[in-house]
Amino acid sequence: MTDNAPIHDGTDWRGSDFSEARSWVLPLDATMASEILRATEQVLAAGLRYWEVTRDTFPIPQCEPTLRHALEALETGRGFTVLSGFPVDRLSADEARIAYAGVCSYFGNPIVQNGAAERMVDVRDIGREYSHRSRGYSGTALLPFHTDGTKGESEMLHYTGLLCLETAAEGGLSAIASATTVYNEVITRRPELMPVLKRGYHHHRQGDHPADHSPISAERIPVFSFSNGLLHCRFNRNNMEWAGREGVALNDLERDALAFVDEIVADPDTPLSMDLRKGDLQIINNFTILHSRSEYIDAPDRKRHLLRLWLNNPKARRDGHKLVELFAAPESRFSDLAWRDA
Repeated sequence: MTDNAPIHDGTDWRGSDFSEARSWVLPLDATMASEILRATEQVLAAGLRYWEVTRDTFPIPQCEPTLRHALEALETGRGFTVLSGFPVDRLSADEARIAYAGVCSYFGNPIVQNGAAERMVDVRDIGREYSHRSRGYSGTALLPFHTDGTKGESEMLHYTGLLCLETAAEGGLSAIASATTVYNEVITRRPELMPVLKRGYHHHRQGDHPADHSPISAERIPVFSFSNGLLHCRFNRNNMEWAGREGVALNDLERDALAFVDEIVADPDTPLSMDLRKGDLQIINNFTILHSRSEYIDAPDRKRHLLRLWLNNPKARRDGHKLVELFAAPESRFSDLAWRDA
């Protein structure tokens, strides 16, 4: 589908469609939690690191039907899932990384997320200001609706996973919105903006690039594109506007298009808010879901802490439309060779 017709499938939803709180949650029961703990012990005994964990080394047959259901939601349904009851209280920080990677191996393979060559990122406050020089997962500021990636990943990012180890004292709410709903609203209300959004924007890399390489994406990255007849979305207004600092200023129509997307997701009916609890594992399809996080405040004795994975699924229906090639030249992409400190 590429003719600017509205899309009506499982990815087209609004937060107001979910009248019952946490109706989207898939619980992991006590048997499943125990199975995850046993598999974690096996991996530790084998001396594997979290990025070496696979489905074969992390057998959890009791969990598999629930995980298949979750994967179906990501691939052919609403584009998001939340698993509750992950046994984080019975795991050390290092054990939680193994368990998290093990469960997520049933969805895809972890890819490098930054110039420090990290495949799993700690989402917590370390005092960094969210700006064109620093990425947002290291501070407490509001993160507006966006999709992840477009920083220089070497493999296609299909899903973003967040495991909640600890909550904030105040704030830190997760919210998600359907990219399909946004697409449909643009077509219906402001169709003249669609060519601008399909042409795309350069994205700022927020300092996460080798010193002698471009600080912005190599090419324009479409907000909306199609491959195999399926919608793909990449949106991060801040990164698009920050590219202006590097000589790629936006014109009025380009700014208008970004503002209209923000207007759609600001409508109270559009997003679904989630107060992620300790032991919740949220996974979203990064092509069909935009996500945000509210500003938060930590308690003196309790710091909000989540673990993030970017997952590549070689069997995903959305193939990425060669978007990786638009992000950065091969020698400027993330790899297992770090060019900066974590």
